[in-house]
Amino acid sequence: MDNLNDEEIFNDRERIEPFVKAITRNKHLFKDKIVLDLNAGMGLLSVLASQSGAKQVFAMKANCYAAEIMKQNNIKNVTLKKESIKDVELNCKVDIIISAWMGNMLFYGGCIQEVIQARDKYLNKDGFIMPDKGQLYLQSIEDSQYRNQKMNFWNSVYGVNMKWMKQWVAREPLIESIKDDQLNSDEQLIYEVDLQTCKLEDLSFSNSYQVKIKRQDYATGVIVWMKYSFTYTHLPIHVVMGPTKSPFWKPVILYFREELPVNKGDKLQGSLAVKFESDELLQIKLSVHMQQYNYVSYFKLN
Repeated sequence: MDNLNDEEIFNDRERIEPFVKAITRNKHLFKDKIVLDLNAGMGLLSVLASQSGAKQVFAMKANCYAAEIMKQNNIKNVTLKKESIKDVELNCKVDIIISAWMGNMLFYGGCIQEVIQARDKYLNKDGFIMPDKGQLYLQSIEDSQYRNQKMNFWNSVYGVNMKWMKQWVAREPLIESIKDDQLNSDEQLIYEVDLQTCKLEDLSFSNSYQVKIKRQDYATGVIVWMKYSFTYTHLPIHVVMGPTKSPFWKPVILYFREELPVNKGDKLQGSLAVKFESDELLQIKLSVHMQQYNYVSYFKLN
């Protein structure tokens, strides 16, 4: 949580309330524990952790307002640091790590590497991360109107022929939600990650998929959306950032080379491979197999 933009985050209930509930409704987990808040900003979650019984809270990436907020709330056991955890040496292990590590497609634009490094260096053997699990789901979609609009734009840009650009535009993932009536298949879980145990190499994967078409339609691509979970809380908290309603961590659309005619009951299958290069670069390979259609497309999320 960063700077004065925290106001926008605080107003985004679907984004902030799962963290608030995970802390304030699970005080038994925080009592006398040492907590590491990796993205403190103004310090909201650090304050809540302290008020929930934490013995000590280390608040990384705290902004210039955080100290006064601690003072106004009479919080004396939060250590504020402007730096990120990789630039700081803590003098002890921690019991809980709190971090909104997620990004689009789980990892793009997030801070998963930082969490793994902090976990390996500072988390006690019986400690845990909030949230601790993430999942990716895949569905096929019909989005020909926007896809065609996006491609046809390059036919003539202020009278200049730029059709050559289409081959590159087709490789760009689209980060956007869609309407519910654009989904034309069931959903399939295609990837899971456990923050308690994962290694950097586990952030790359190649998994097959097979989705069942629900109606006679055209399939113009697939949409990949996510769910993340707090499973160490008394009642698990599952947050779905779905294909049609994701105000912040939006899903990712991967368009096919051409639209595919599909019928109810058809099985669209293939594989999705993601190579994690960094928090700001994902290499994506999508294969599609159905009847006479067999091809592979490559995308880059950066």
